[in-house]
Amino acid sequence: MNRILNKSGKSLLSLMLVLVFAVAAVYTLAVSAVESTLNDTTVETNNTTENQLTSEEVDKIIQDLKITGSIDNITEKLDEIIQRAQLSGNTALQDYASNMKTSYELQKQLDSVNSLIKAMKKKNSDIDALDKQVSKILSVDTIPQDLNGALSDEALLVLQSLSNDDLKNMTETLAEIEGLFDLKDVGSLNVQQRSLLDIIVLSKILEDEVLEGERLELAKDTLGVAVTILESYQKQNYDTPSYDNLTSGTERFLQVGRKASSVLPEQIVFLDGHFNMNYPPLMYDGHVLMALDDLYQYIDAKIDYMYNNATMVITSPEKTLEIVSGKNIAYLNDKPFNMPVPILSFEDTVYMSVEFFAQAYDISYKQVPDHDFIVLYNNLVQLENPAVPNQLSRG
Repeated sequence: MNRILNKSGKSLLSLMLVLVFAVAAVYTLAVSAVESTLNDTTVETNNTTENQLTSEEVDKIIQDLKITGSIDNITEKLDEIIQRAQLSGNTALQDYASNMKTSYELQKQLDSVNSLIKAMKKKNSDIDALDKQVSKILSVDTIPQDLNGALSDEALLVLQSLSNDDLKNMTETLAEIEGLFDLKDVGSLNVQQRSLLDIIVLSKILEDEVLEGERLELAKDTLGVAVTILESYQKQNYDTPSYDNLTSGTERFLQVGRKASSVLPEQIVFLDGHFNMNYPPLMYDGHVLMALDDLYQYIDAKIDYMYNNATMVITSPEKTLEIVSGKNIAYLNDKPFNMPVPILSFEDTVYMSVEFFAQAYDISYKQVPDHDFIVLYNNLVQLENPAVPNQLSRG
């Protein structure tokens, strides 16, 4: 399925959908209020007769509304009835007419929104096309069909086994995938991209905990294969001396870190990011960390240390990140931001959680905890030029 419109088209459709759903919701509440009022009135009239709606009054309301025509005329006539009921002290009639007026006014707003949508469709054929695309996205029946050929046979088999209710939870995942690749040209996908799609889809399915038995085992095994494929391609980016140097540094950390565990360079994948490490990766308290010099090597950034309060400030275009040593709270553009683990220092190098880095710089990522694996795969603009890595500027 293609992404066929630019941001303005999406914003326009989003605005119209919000208006339609908002008006429809309020209209439903108004109708419920009318029914509630009538039910309450019925109870009250068992004890009092002075406010009871007479058959003549009901007939008069019906006749008046039949000849009014447009909604404007109806609301005008209801105003007269409200006024008449108020003067006569007939609160039941007054409440009934007031609620009816509210529902007609909301109907008028809904009709106005629908008319606006129709007019826009006539002026812009792309809107009508987008309408069809949205309807298709909302139809869960199309999800396995749309991903046919993009996923591995095993991942597709798991997806096809889901119920419609479970597939509904996959619509956002499908929309994300469509933003990454052209699913109408699945033949252009390479092995790494197909493995990434398996990871994205299967991770979501496993997170939702909708599988059991053989289907669960198939999903886990297929996810493991996809992770292994990406790791093998990532490992090829390092020559033997560089790889050995990284792993030996990680081994040294294992000897001194109380919460340290083993991690290999290929367990951190920057898909299509042309990204290599110069410092050993670390695993601390279950989270993967990399050296700041590696994380920021393709970002125009400057780091300042405030030694008096143990604060580090990293400044880059549109981002100012303040981190206090030993704290799990950082401040991104002055807003508090949770860190999985604090920054730490090892062999005179400062390390940061890869997960936190991705979150702070709006990079899409997937973690596979069972494999201690993380892949960053979207919005890697700052990582796409391997020819000009930065030396992180320090103030």
